[in-house]
Amino acid sequence: MNNTRDLVLEYVAAAGNKDFDRLTELVDDEATFGGTVKNEVRGVDAFVQGFRNLAPVAIRHDVRDIVVDGDKAFVLYDFVTDTEVGAVLCGELLVTRNGRISSSTLIFDWRRWPEVLQEIGRRTAA
Repeated sequence: MNNTRDLVLEYVAAAGNKDFDRLTELVDDEATFGGTVKNEVRGVDAFVQGFRNLAPVAIRHDVRDIVVDGDKAFVLYDFVTDTEVGAVLCGELLVTRNGRISSSTLIFDWRRWPEVLQEIGRRTAA
């Protein structure tokens, strides 16, 4: 990647497009993922698995804004679902190292998140 902005935008696009192979290439082997999530995880496989878990309802990520400062970026986006909830506002503070994502701190709107989780559970049980 040429710069942090390009890397972060490609990461968000890969996650939103469910391109898990590309996402794996963009995330550092020892990356951490935390924030308003049930458990912080470490390692590329666990990191990417979080996005795989959302795949049953995910349509795309629509970037609203991005702010970059050196090797850090904050990206604000809509996690667009095909549930009745629709889009969930998300923000990720991302740190990059050696052209890959080394950490993510995710924050998102919890108000209707239980409905999204319930729908994921319903779809994965079927």
